[in-house]
Amino acid sequence: MQTSSINMSATCLWQYNAALLAQAAIMITRLGEEAGADFVYASAVGPHLRHIVEHYLALVNALKMDDRCVCYDARNRDLRIQTDPSATLSALQELHQSFAALAQDQSLGLQTPLVTKLLAGAQGEIELTVETTLGRELLFLSSHTVHHFAPLGQYCRNAGVELGHDFGKAPATMAFEQLHTAASA
Repeated sequence: MQTSSINMSATCLWQYNAALLAQAAIMITRLGEEAGADFVYASAVGPHLRHIVEHYLALVNALKMDDRCVCYDARNRDLRIQTDPSATLSALQELHQSFAALAQDQSLGLQTPLVTKLLAGAQGEIELTVETTLGRELLFLSSHTVHHFAPLGQYCRNAGVELGHDFGKAPATMAFEQLHTAASA
């Protein structure tokens, strides 16, 4: 693959992840405007969004470090993001701005080497360090976010907010459904 294609793909992954963050911001705004009076942000939606935001922050922070070590397990677990929709929106906006800047950095391609440090085992007793790439981590983050969007979509529906049929669906699922629908027509 040519370098220009690699950088273009990295830009596309940054943009896709930024689009997911924008969807999260829209979800928060719509919940604030449309959710029923009994909806409690911090009971269901807030914890998922805090978890998503802090995973993205782990990658952004790792790119600023010399060792470029991403540690998703060493998150701040900022309860303001979990309990206060305005704090979540602020964090999402900051991430969106970071992603726009990082997408323009020509030195950050899909094959940019990173290291991921993880805890494993039933009690987190095993610490693993694994070589990875920026492309792999951007793919992980997008998949991780969509995975969390699936239950978030249900929480929103329960609160009276419909985010659309495709919210929380993996890109592969949507592609499969389009192919299946086209074949059926």
